[in-house]
Amino acid sequence: MMSTFLLWIAGAWASGQIARWLALPPLVGYLIAGALFAANGMDDVNGWLDAPAAIGVELLLFAIGLKMNPRSIFRFDVAFGTILHLLISATILLLALTQDLSIELKIALAITLGFSSTVVAAKGLEARREIRAFHGRLSISILVLQDLVAVTLLAIGGDASPSPYAALLLLIPLAAPLLRKMLERLSPEPELELLVGLLIALVLGAELFKAVGVSGELGALVMGMVFANHPTSKGIANHLWGLREVLLIAFFLSVGMQVPLDIEVLESALPLLMILPLKLAILFGLLLVIRLRAYTAFLMCITLFSYSEFALIVAAAWVSSGLIPESVLPTIAVAVTLSFIISAPLNRFAHDLYEYFERPLAKFERRDRHPDEQPLTLGGAHILVIGMGRIGTAVFDSLAEAGQKVVGIDADPGKLESHRQSGRRVVFADAEDPGFWNKLRFGRLEAVVLTMPEPESQCWATTRLRERGFKGVVAVSTRSRHTVDRVHQAGADLIYDAHDAAGLGLGQALMTCLHGGQSENPAPR
Repeated sequence: MMSTFLLWIAGAWASGQIARWLALPPLVGYLIAGALFAANGMDDVNGWLDAPAAIGVELLLFAIGLKMNPRSIFRFDVAFGTILHLLISATILLLALTQDLSIELKIALAITLGFSSTVVAAKGLEARREIRAFHGRLSISILVLQDLVAVTLLAIGGDASPSPYAALLLLIPLAAPLLRKMLERLSPEPELELLVGLLIALVLGAELFKAVGVSGELGALVMGMVFANHPTSKGIANHLWGLREVLLIAFFLSVGMQVPLDIEVLESALPLLMILPLKLAILFGLLLVIRLRAYTAFLMCITLFSYSEFALIVAAAWVSSGLIPESVLPTIAVAVTLSFIISAPLNRFAHDLYEYFERPLAKFERRDRHPDEQPLTLGGAHILVIGMGRIGTAVFDSLAEAGQKVVGIDADPGKLESHRQSGRRVVFADAEDPGFWNKLRFGRLEAVVLTMPEPESQCWATTRLRERGFKGVVAVSTRSRHTVDRVHQAGADLIYDAHDAAGLGLGQALMTCLHGGQSENPAPR
């Protein structure tokens, strides 16, 4: 057993490394490695990967939940669009399912293929650090609604119907304050936070929901949202990150192992793959109907592009129950896996793709905008701070205290509310949206400060500022020495290394104390 695991790990590493050399996400390599293992008789016949794969997915959803505000994702317009998209997609997918099945099973299977992959979507959003962005929250909202539909579909299999006790899960919001209070009394030791995070995600979340016949993934996500914005949530998420990433490799390997390298199976899956762009176009149109901008709709479509692993789970369960023939499963497995492989690079280059297609896509936008996507106004501000995290907030406050007219922007609505309550003028905008830069009027702006954490975003924003003719000062706070040259070449005037700045500040404060002065500690932000 151990030697088999080591071979799987070595193969996953080698394939993932090759994928990175080819500018592809590592998960593409893991999927291909799984298929190659299966083709050479090294697949997981004993189900050893099942438990770590399931735990990895549940921890991923728990971590996503920790970054979400439940009140910000449940919306009637999105729910309506999601259900309508499922119905239209299922109708089209019925035509691509040529297998000899009853009309009821064809409809149910077509609906499962209308779902999007929770794992691929969550990984893509997390890699781009856009979980809290407007389009990220709406994408998660759609995935949650799909999970609720999935509970009903699983009941078709016979023994997986929800228990009558599932209704008690509605009491979780009432118990949330007590659970959050209990977490405050726990020790902040890293290993203890790791263990309590595992217990919350896997016991209170996944296992509790499974016990009443509901998806464990949904349970982990819900329990993460219960503890969202809790003082310990960031620490728990950080401690779980490495373990979660390793376990997710088991998930992608296990999916890849279900793909037969057979040309006939590939040909039978091609109709399903050819429908993916049509499925994307339908979703794009529906999102525009509910008044979202082309930018938001496009990013959501890329995020939700792939077929769901749930279709594979349902097909396997129905094969075991004798509801559908075994010949259906390889076709679904190939379609799902290839959709993962296609979706991964699309997610990585989503912003570049939108920039390329922006002009034709923007023509389809409605004139009346969604309330959450109203145009940005900077008023008479002289300085703009983009990225209102810890560093951005400190910069904003120091400039405001110096009497400067400053405005901040951020793509996280949760941060906006907090800043507004603190008296800061912060507005919603996504600095990676080409439409934002095209519509931005510099007015009296003399300087722009970029404090976003992603080096690519900083370089991209600096380039856009200079291309739009901004002549003022562009200041960048970076956390990576490798970013300095890139940002400088893009046109930045002032580049501030956050780690060096912290060291210099502490050194100056120490020298002040040594010479009999008094240095005030800045208040935590």
